[in-house]
Amino acid sequence: MARKWSCNEHECNTEIRADSMEELIEQVNAHMAETHDSYELEEMIEDASVEVADDA
Repeated sequence: MARKWSCNEHECNTEIRADSMEELIEQVNAHMAETHDSYELEEMIEDASVEVADDA
C-alpha cells in the first residue's frame, strides 16, 4: 500500500506520495531540503504519513 505525507510548513501545500516508506522518507527530505532548507526526522515522517490506495 502506498503512503502519503503532507507538508505542514507555513503556506506549503505539498503532498508527497510514494510506494514505500523508504521512498517517502527520501522524497520528503528532498522536499524539505530544497524548499525549506530543513529536514524531517524519519519517525516524524512515518507518524505523519497515511496509507492511500495504490491507484489514488
